[in-house]
Amino acid sequence: MISFDYLFPDVAKDEVRAIHALDDPMLPTGTFLLVELYCEESGCDCRRVLLSVYWAERKQSVATINYAFEPPEPPFEDEGQVFLDPLNPQSPYSSRFLALFEEMIATDEAYRQRLIRHYGMWKRVVDDPLHPDHAKIERAGADRGPDRIAPIRRTSPKPVSGNAPCPCGSGRRYKKCCKDIARTSPRSPF
Repeated sequence: MISFDYLFPDVAKDEVRAIHALDDPMLPTGTFLLVELYCEESGCDCRRVLLSVYWAERKQSVATINYAFEPPEPPFEDEGQVFLDPLNPQSPYSSRFLALFEEMIATDEAYRQRLIRHYGMWKRVVDDPLHPDHAKIERAGADRGPDRIAPIRRTSPKPVSGNAPCPCGSGRRYKKCCKDIARTSPRSPF
């Protein structure tokens, strides 16, 4: 999934949906942008958008909503048409943003049609290798492809937190058990 503004920055700037939370007791005061992300796979007809709810003042994502333009067909009918995306960041505010988005989609047909129009614009570029912007999509996909640098993985065990149960099995917290021994005993394995 790639942000709509990657290909259409001017359209995205003019047509981004914002939620201004001022008097909502379930949300902090601020401006929240619904950033649209679309599939970059050529030939895919997923007919959906991923919306990252971006808190402008804090510069962080607070919810990720998955919206399919039509209800899903079997065998995917259990997924629903609108849901919090389980593979992306969520926060304590996510459920409230999901409810607000569901209300917007149900009551604002122009916004729903805008998302469908943006999807069509996006797919025309993705599916047409002759489109001038098609190469940008291929480069963006290649950046995340198999040749990218692998994430750094820990090879040694994670250090024990001071408040965690001691690995020796005493039932005491590590900082009150073997950590004290580790500091005073030069032969301690800790």
